[in-house]
Amino acid sequence: MKKWIYRIIMLVCICVFGYSAFHLYQIYSDKHQVEQETQTYQKMATSSKDSQVLNPDWDALQQSAPDIVAWLYVPGCDINFPVVQGSDNSYYLDHTTGKQSSPYGSIFLDYKANNQFMDDNSIIYGHSVEGGGMFTNLKNFTDESFFNKHDCFYLLTPNGNYKCTIYTFAKTTDSSSFYTTAFGSYRDETLAKWVSDAMYSRAVDTTSTHFVSLSTCNLDYGFHSNQRYVLTGAMEAWTDPITVSD
Repeated sequence: MKKWIYRIIMLVCICVFGYSAFHLYQIYSDKHQVEQETQTYQKMATSSKDSQVLNPDWDALQQSAPDIVAWLYVPGCDINFPVVQGSDNSYYLDHTTGKQSSPYGSIFLDYKANNQFMDDNSIIYGHSVEGGGMFTNLKNFTDESFFNKHDCFYLLTPNGNYKCTIYTFAKTTDSSSFYTTAFGSYRDETLAKWVSDAMYSRAVDTTSTHFVSLSTCNLDYGFHSNQRYVLTGAMEAWTDPITVSD
């Protein structure tokens, strides 16, 4: 009887180990697929003279992936990706920029947004995932010292580049005011609410600027909750070189 119990326990352990090993392999395989694809696009997005300077070849990028509308770089977060825009907000949740099936998805602009980022607030989405990647490291901004040391991110588009001075970082829900895209006559009230509801904020001239908000899941609540991290930046036209430093 003891031998049978030991055999059953051993079989269960082998099954658990096998499942865990397969799960880890799947995570590695999916992440490797995205990393390889991203590296291909990054070569098209950097200067031929200096691989650390962002200077997208938009013709090459859009020929390779027609849905690319921008490039996003967030210092300190390992976020240096093309931004795509689909015909809905579902497709790129589980497809790469190159339209390959992947649970990592893509970094994508809300399908209703103006693709030249002329909305009051443009929402860009990305997953937080096991093993890191995509928008996972936006959680770094939960550390106040990190927020204070990292004051901007960059958005590059075919029509010009932008430095986005970080205005607020929030732990919030997917139906909060941070997802407001058109202020109407409530601009001042909306911006004031962003500041009051944010974890951290900084003084920014918001007189007439447009904003870009980066949204991802808060994994502290699991993959299927409505809890979000949102990082919002005030857009400023930028002509200086943009160098990837970390």
